[in-house]
Amino acid sequence: MIQPLEFEPIALTHMKRVEDIRKAFGNTLYVYTFASLFAWQTEEQYEICFMGNAFVIKNRALGENAYLFPCGEYESKKKLIDALLEYTEPDFYSLTENDKSFLESEYPNRFSFSQCRDEFIYIYDKDEQIELKGSEFKRLRHKINSGRSEASQWNIEPLTKENIERALCINQKWSELNNNALADTAAAQRALENFSELSMWGLLFEADGEDTAFVAGAFINSEIFDLCFCKVLSKGCDFFVRWSAYSALPREITTVDCEEDLGIEGLRINKLSRKPKKLIHIWKGNYINE
Repeated sequence: MIQPLEFEPIALTHMKRVEDIRKAFGNTLYVYTFASLFAWQTEEQYEICFMGNAFVIKNRALGENAYLFPCGEYESKKKLIDALLEYTEPDFYSLTENDKSFLESEYPNRFSFSQCRDEFIYIYDKDEQIELKGSEFKRLRHKINSGRSEASQWNIEPLTKENIERALCINQKWSELNNNALADTAAAQRALENFSELSMWGLLFEADGEDTAFVAGAFINSEIFDLCFCKVLSKGCDFFVRWSAYSALPREITTVDCEEDLGIEGLRINKLSRKPKKLIHIWKGNYINE
């Protein structure tokens, strides 16, 4: 008889195992990076369970039977799903096309599927976003130049333990300007407070002597960077801040993951206007209760 799975809160001690599994089996969805899981653990009520070379995340904020699709080696993922099916009626979130095919092949007629447009992930070509060549980027070039001109002098420096408190202050001010967006503010605060431990990368922006923005993210692999948080106190500077971040990324980074738009109209317009290279389609798999 399959034993029920035991879940536990996500802790920094899980980081190496999560990242080793994720990278070994080629998972490049930002939601599975340890930095993202750790930053959002309270708001999403995440808990983790390992089995062999795989792990699964319980997402209690979405329901008692809600899980991110398991990440890791094929047979270990199957064992996790078998164990879940023994005791629950799981619904799986953050499915890629390959994950959907996995469930359709291994568990035919056990799940129904729906596309989640609000969770589609925006992927950008870093060099294209820096160079902005051609007429299709004319408006974007204008917005970047307009943002740059909002200050006569910009000072941009790497985020470090010496200036992280300044970023935390920006985060709080951003929250106050955005109707106290508590979930996003709390997740960003958790990431900043554990910035070094999570091996994150970021920049702090000062405009005419005033701290005005920060960006912070994590490296999904040697070529893909996840821009987790971009907090700008002056909205007119948003495009300039992002362009500056892309320009400062390590040379080997070719791709920037800017996550989903959550169905927020303004955010969707913003992300589409920046000309993504592609959208990663995301699905949900609902258990069919016969």
